[in-house]
Amino acid sequence: MKRIWMVVTLALILFFSSACEGTTDPGDTPNGDDTPVPHHDYLPMGSPVFKQVSAINRFPALPPGYRYVDYRTMAQQLDKLLFSFAEDSVARQPNYSPIDQSTWTPLGFWIDQGRVPPQYDPLVSGFLGRTFGFPTYVGDQRLLASGPEGVTVIPLVFGSSLAGIDKRAQTFGEVTYDFVEMTQKFYDTGSRLVHNSGVQGQSFWYDIYPQIIFARLYHLYPDTPNMQEMVLNGADQWLKALPNFVKDGVVSYEFVGYNVVLEAPTTVGGHIEPPNGGLAFLFYSAYVITGDDAYLEGAKEVLDYLQVTQRNPNYEAMTDYAPWVAAILNARHGTQYDVGKFIDFLYDEDSAFRAGWAVMEGSFHGHRVEGLVGQAGDYAFSMNSFHLATTLAPLVRVDARYAPAVGRHFVNLVHNARVFFPHQMPLQQQTMPNFLEVDYRGVIPYEGFRNQYAGVNGLAMGDATTMFGQPSDLSLYSAAMLGGLGGLVDPTDVPGILRIDLAKADSFNLHPYQTYLYHNPHDVEHTVHFEAPEGRYDLFDTMSNRLVGAELEGDVTLRIPAGSAMVLVVLPANSRYVRDGQNIYANGQWISALRAAVNLPNLETRQSITSSYDIRFDTHVPEGDEVVRMRLFFNEIEVYDGPILEAFRYNKSDLPDTDYTFRVEITTRQGLIDTASKRIIAN
Repeated sequence: MKRIWMVVTLALILFFSSACEGTTDPGDTPNGDDTPVPHHDYLPMGSPVFKQVSAINRFPALPPGYRYVDYRTMAQQLDKLLFSFAEDSVARQPNYSPIDQSTWTPLGFWIDQGRVPPQYDPLVSGFLGRTFGFPTYVGDQRLLASGPEGVTVIPLVFGSSLAGIDKRAQTFGEVTYDFVEMTQKFYDTGSRLVHNSGVQGQSFWYDIYPQIIFARLYHLYPDTPNMQEMVLNGADQWLKALPNFVKDGVVSYEFVGYNVVLEAPTTVGGHIEPPNGGLAFLFYSAYVITGDDAYLEGAKEVLDYLQVTQRNPNYEAMTDYAPWVAAILNARHGTQYDVGKFIDFLYDEDSAFRAGWAVMEGSFHGHRVEGLVGQAGDYAFSMNSFHLATTLAPLVRVDARYAPAVGRHFVNLVHNARVFFPHQMPLQQQTMPNFLEVDYRGVIPYEGFRNQYAGVNGLAMGDATTMFGQPSDLSLYSAAMLGGLGGLVDPTDVPGILRIDLAKADSFNLHPYQTYLYHNPHDVEHTVHFEAPEGRYDLFDTMSNRLVGAELEGDVTLRIPAGSAMVLVVLPANSRYVRDGQNIYANGQWISALRAAVNLPNLETRQSITSSYDIRFDTHVPEGDEVVRMRLFFNEIEVYDGPILEAFRYNKSDLPDTDYTFRVEITTRQGLIDTASKRIIAN
């Protein structure tokens, strides 16, 4: 077996005369000429190009007492536990007793229609075949009156799929079931949406989130009958709605919901649930299926709104999709969305519509919470924490500059998410007085983890017992996305260095090649083992934009410098690499792009600054390039246009005291452009 040592912090492109096409400058090759470069030569060190996320910079590089938790195995055990009801083919009405745990199992149940015609069209009549359901929480008695929820059932199938289980062909006993097709039960023929149980139009969250996960499920199983039509019907309905997102004559997404039949926003309810990046995902998903530019323009319209808004619209998991979709549009469609601004929406604690809703930092009475999502300083939620992983991973696949930041997020999340699981916490720090009898492995998580509640510091709990009078806070709705974390993450032979699968949750199939993120959180260089695919292969690192090994065979060893990252695309041996302008293609497939990066290392969101404050800049460009122009803006007021600066002080007379979005834009000699921004207060 061959073993190759590779050094990875380069910012060069290798162009092999025998394998590459396109116009290149002699300076583009490490030799400075057009001669072939040996595949396995050591190469000089270069400068990495990366984007910072200020909140993630405050996370520990490696959580104190770091311990890896095998969430993939837990997700697979969860699927076996939940879907074991299918071993009995008889449909039975569930009947949960609040004081008798033995009645809480089986957790799932069959749902049969009374009369099913031999042939029918689910797009017209709705899905009439056998389907299934689960309670939202273990032992949830509300199920008997309201039925199962789409926000629970559809994500359970999606999460199990990410954990490696084929939910279209899962066998129990001698019968094979298609649980994916059964999720069509939540398609509403009246509204033509896949939404939660109940009346459509009362909540963006309940109307859009199930449609999103249904679309992502379709992209995993594109041959499932009727699913494509249901995905496109939903996108069509929301596309028709966009012109009606208006308040006082101005475009606004600040409503609680939208009724697609009445064609009107919903304003009653006392709160606002902006649809945010969720709509952009649905539109771009439809564009990927059809190639219809109307959907692409719809995605742009949503992101255009987010680009200019001065208020953080973060609500539940809807905003999770904005950075990912924006990065794809930037890379593949020539837009210039401020991905960093959309990421800040997720991590900053200034949501205008759900106070404190963010990716958290710090600790709850000794339990670290970095990487967990919820109400800052108060309440972390497991579903949201697992879900965000499924949008951050494919973001890095399209824009590797965020690899170090997302790598740090994941290592903290993997360590800290154990606070949600019964067997990981003392009994006195959870609301269940004893472990669930049916779940002896403890794979069903609590809905959340609270800083302090009812005199207990650091409590695993949920809303079911405190708000809804139910007997259990163990949450199937939250467990649904466990596979969304477990299916993406594997340990390596170096504790703290994870192998993160960036392709598995990529609903848009950016390219057909497996892609992995490796991030070294340690303060010293480490060598890590890379498990090889079958046969010969190439490895291309999109973090440094170089071919790190060609015609490899067997496992190899990767050397990763302290705090650095690599994003490895696994390609067929002897792949053909083409640089066309800024874009890099392998075998005709886009895999990466040359990029610049500018960061604002000493600005925080909502920071108050004065005219004596030095705003500093941190820039990174590919080897051989340089920044030739820098522009600075307070909102749309341009305050500087000239050569690169290390720092800047604004002129007090030019700006009134008010809130601004401060933005820096750089342009390089090779035409690369990047921006960074922060919402600040000028005094």
